[in-house]
Amino acid sequence: MNVTDLKKILKVFLTLQWAKELPRQGFIALGFKRNEADSVAAHSFVTALLAYFLAKQLQKEEIKIDAEKVLKMGLVHDIGETIVGDVGTFVKGMAGGVFKNIEEEGVKALVEGLDSKKEIIDLVEEYNERKSLEARLVKAADNLDALAQAKGVPGAQDALKYFKRVYHITKFDWHKKAVDMILSGEVEPARSWQKEDYVRH
Repeated sequence: MNVTDLKKILKVFLTLQWAKELPRQGFIALGFKRNEADSVAAHSFVTALLAYFLAKQLQKEEIKIDAEKVLKMGLVHDIGETIVGDVGTFVKGMAGGVFKNIEEEGVKALVEGLDSKKEIIDLVEEYNERKSLEARLVKAADNLDALAQAKGVPGAQDALKYFKRVYHITKFDWHKKAVDMILSGEVEPARSWQKEDYVRH
């Protein structure tokens, strides 16, 4: 790998470090404390993995979906926020779609020097349009991750009401079921590894 290409990649990599410290503003606006709101980087990581797991399950059910594309889309869906900051959903609504263009400009500025810039820009645009099966699936994962984050915060009742309504965007029956299972506590984090059988003596 030549030094010029390596420098371009490292420049993006170092910029992406900011996303680790960038709190999700929608949560802050709803009254979450800083330690209750996750970062853009943490959200993107979990969203990407959940979307990938869901895509693999749909493939198993013989639904044609590109799981690798879903994983990449989940990782980069909020990448523009590294440059322009995170803006809450309600503020975006007030702005009448203006922030969509600003975030897309942020994506372009971030990945300008990369050979993969077109792929990344296309993935973000596809996600924002919500037309493809892959984009709708990533949106469902995005919503479920935010819901799981909000569920553990005592003052988040207004946020939970919003998340219960969002599944109409994705049009997946299982999305509503997932929301209900998370909210009701029917599904909890895996803790089988905490049993005595797993403890080494």
